[in-house]
Amino acid sequence: MSKDKFTHAGILAALIAASMEAEHARQMIAVVFDTLTAALAAGKMIEIRGFGTLETRERKARTAHNPRTLAPVKVPARKVIFFRPAGSLKRTLNGREEKQ
Repeated sequence: MSKDKFTHAGILAALIAASMEAEHARQMIAVVFDTLTAALAAGKMIEIRGFGTLETRERKARTAHNPRTLAPVKVPARKVIFFRPAGSLKRTLNGREEKQ
């Protein structure tokens, strides 16, 4: 596993390197992430062709165990974000040719 990270600052730097003004790039990033966050919070699925699909899923409440004491611990129900990569992204990551 690589420890390299591509962060918010990396996205900003890439947009600036592509000749976008820094303040405009900051605003664009904020709008994109705010929009994606609002869509997920509203229960919508986000599909970005060639990248993948993001959606929320419900996890049921359950009883887990503390591994040190083996005492039961109640874990409440919660929502989680699920990402399903697009086939083209998987092929790119695995060094395979792109299908036409």
